[in-house]
Amino acid sequence: IVVLVVMRNKVIFILLSMYVCAFALSPRERALATLSQMNLSEKIHMVHGESFQPYFDYAGHITGNTRLEIPRLNLQDGPQGVGDLVFNVTCFPTAVTVVASWDRTLMYEFAQAMAREQRIKGVNIHLAPMVNIARIPTSGRNFESFGEDPYLSSQMVVPSVNGIQSQGVLATVKHWVNNNQEYERTKVSANVDERTQWEIYYPAFQAAVEAGVACVMCSYNRINGTHACENSQTINDDLKGRMGFQGMVMSDWYATHSTAASAIGGLDMEMPDMIYFGPVLEAEILLKKVPESRLDDMVTRILTSMYAGGLFDNPQNGTIMADATSDAHILLARKLAASGTVLLKNTNNILPLSTQQTQYKIAVIGDDANDSPIFTGHGSGHVTNAYLITPLHGITVRSGSNTSVEYANSQSIPEATKLAEQADVAIVFVGVQSQEGEDRPNLSLPGNADELIDSIATVQPNTIVVVHTSGAVVMSWRDKVAAILCAFYPGQEDGHA
Repeated sequence: IVVLVVMRNKVIFILLSMYVCAFALSPRERALATLSQMNLSEKIHMVHGESFQPYFDYAGHITGNTRLEIPRLNLQDGPQGVGDLVFNVTCFPTAVTVVASWDRTLMYEFAQAMAREQRIKGVNIHLAPMVNIARIPTSGRNFESFGEDPYLSSQMVVPSVNGIQSQGVLATVKHWVNNNQEYERTKVSANVDERTQWEIYYPAFQAAVEAGVACVMCSYNRINGTHACENSQTINDDLKGRMGFQGMVMSDWYATHSTAASAIGGLDMEMPDMIYFGPVLEAEILLKKVPESRLDDMVTRILTSMYAGGLFDNPQNGTIMADATSDAHILLARKLAASGTVLLKNTNNILPLSTQQTQYKIAVIGDDANDSPIFTGHGSGHVTNAYLITPLHGITVRSGSNTSVEYANSQSIPEATKLAEQADVAIVFVGVQSQEGEDRPNLSLPGNADELIDSIATVQPNTIVVVHTSGAVVMSWRDKVAAILCAFYPGQEDGHA
C-alpha cells in the first residue's frame, strides 16, 4: 500500500479530493450535481409514486435509480406510529394525547421512537406530523392533530420534526393547508383571508419549516376555490416564498387534480401513482406546457431533502416484515398515555384512589372498560396493536390484596347501577370513536353513555368518569360525578396508564 501511495500519489490525491469535496458540498449542491447527470425520463421517475397497496405494505414508493445510485423511497403512515395494518409495531397513544402532556421532551421521545420503528420497517419518509388546527371539534382526524391552539401546535411540532429526522427518516408535516374537516373533504373550499392564515393556520407549519422539515404534504380540500395541491398562493408564494421552504411538496393520496396547473402551482411529487406526473407530465414538458426548469426544481427539491436527511450516506436496509417494537417502546407508550391523561375534575381529592382500606370494592363499568375499548383512531393513522391492556385488566392488576374489582358492561343500566351502588367507588369508562373519512355527527357521547352515568351518579357519590375521545364531548352530567379524566386515545398500554 505504501508503494502504491508513492507511485500513485497524484491519483490518490485526486480521489481523496473528490471524496472530501462531495461531503463538503451542501445538500442542494449535491442535488444539483446529481440532477446534471439525469435525463428527462429519470427526472420524471422521481416526481411520482408507482403503485398503491393500502394494507400490509408501504403506503407509497418510488424505486431507486441504480445508474446514479439514488436510493428507493418508501413512504408510510402515520402520526401514531407505523400504520396501514403493518404488524410487529407499537401502538402508541395518538398524537393529540401526547400533545396534551404539554411536554416537549416527551414529544421528541415519541417522534424518535415512531421513526425508529419506521426505519426498522424500511421506511425513509414518515407521513407525520399532522398539525391541522382542530377548528371543527367534530372533525374525524382530530386525534392525529396537535389540537386547536396555534401556539401549542407550533411548540410541539419542532421536537416532533427533530425526533423523526434524528433517525435518518424524513418527516412530512401535513396537511397543507386548511384541512379541518372530513365531510366532503375533496370538494369543500376553505375560504380563509391572509391574516387568519398567518395567525391561525400557518404557525405550526412555519415552525416545522424553521425546524428543517424535509417534506410538506398538501391536502384534499380547496383553498379559496383552488385545489390545495395546485394553489400557487399557498404553496409558491407563502410556503416556498415567504416561509423559505426548500424541501419538497407531495400530494396527499389522490389529491392531485391536474398536470400543468399542479406543477406550476408548486406541487413537486404526486402520490401514490402517476396519473398526472408520469407520461402526461413528460409529454407536457416536451410540448412546452410545463417548463423543464420547473421539473428540474421539483427533482432538486426531492434530492435536496434526501441528501439533507442522510438517505444517500446512510441508506435504508430495513424490511416491512421486520419486528420493530421493543420493551423500551412499550414502556414509553405507557408513559406517554399516562402523561397525556388530563384530570378535569377531582372533588375532595378522590383521586388518586387509596386501596389500603379493608375490603375496598371497585365497580368498573362500561363497554369501553373491557368489551369494546376505544384506544386509538381509525383510518390511515390507525396502528395495529399486538395486544391491548384493557382498563379493567389494568385496574385489577394494580389493585391491592384487600380490594375487589367487579365489572358490568353498558348493556344493562339497571345491573350496572346496582353494582355501582354496592361498591365503594364506581369508575365508568365511556368514549367516542373517531376516524378518517367521516366527521363525528355531534359532540355527544354515543349510545346510552349519558344515561348510564346519570343513573350511576344518582346512587354512587364516588363516581369517576374516564372519557376516551379525540376531542371535545358534551358532559351534561359533570356536576353529578366526583371526578372526570380525559384519556384521549391511549394506545395499547391503555389499562396500565
